[in-house]
Amino acid sequence: MPVYLSESHNPFFHLAVEEWLLREQQEESWLFYRNAPCVVVGRFQNPWKESDLGWMQAEGIPLVRRPSGGGTVWHDLGNVNFCHVGPLKGFHRDRALLVVQEKLKALGVDVSINARHDLVVPQTDGTTRKVSGSAYKQTKDRSLHHGTLLLEGDLDKLERALTTQVKLLSTKSIPSVRSKVMNLPLGPSEWLRAWGPMEKVQEGDARFNSAPWKEWTWVYGETPFFEWEFQAGPHHIKLSSHKGLIKELLWPELGQAATDANLPLRFESFDKIARAQGQSLIERDWLSVLGA
Repeated sequence: MPVYLSESHNPFFHLAVEEWLLREQQEESWLFYRNAPCVVVGRFQNPWKESDLGWMQAEGIPLVRRPSGGGTVWHDLGNVNFCHVGPLKGFHRDRALLVVQEKLKALGVDVSINARHDLVVPQTDGTTRKVSGSAYKQTKDRSLHHGTLLLEGDLDKLERALTTQVKLLSTKSIPSVRSKVMNLPLGPSEWLRAWGPMEKVQEGDARFNSAPWKEWTWVYGETPFFEWEFQAGPHHIKLSSHKGLIKELLWPELGQAATDANLPLRFESFDKIARAQGQSLIERDWLSVLGA
């Protein structure tokens, strides 16, 4: 069974590798990788609702959308991600988790699997702390399960990135289920050594095309329908959006009321409307809300 280790820290590259494993690699396989700081939303989620895009934009932290379901997670170099790909026949959601659980136990670290298919550590007060979350994707004959494992993650930045004040009027997106988290008493190098020899994967390999995963039309443009009212500086905006495009827009300061606007939900669209009326916007006011 091939076990791969990525030497990259590029989250978009890792989506490309996972997609290749699911659709092109016929063997049962494992992949391990660490990402530079980023926030990863699930396939059917709303990034404006799930993360603080303004803070992320200011900090240079990218937003990533994965093609699997599940909730929003924080990645950094202290989090080791695993991906297991195999035949759909015989698949069950805890199959890979049981392997991870046993590997951790052999290193003297005990974790439990809860009903949501998270790895958790029981606490003395009867609660649990989450150390790993999972998401899944399937084709007609293959299954993919990927998950996180918090070892030396920056929990302060995790909390900051996933805390937002955005309140939507309505949304058809899937919300995250928030949990208290912790790091395991284990370093990334020690954890990876437990898996034995690995085949390295590197950026530049023609098998892995990361370009589509970083496109705005994928990262933001796959957001399900929602309605939102917000303020950017002195401007009050009420809009509806689907697939990242503004559908209805009410902007009283500019006397704007539009339907089927079909403009990307990003600063450049609002700036274009304002300039057409001879006005200018303060970019930071909008990026602090929109993040893009």
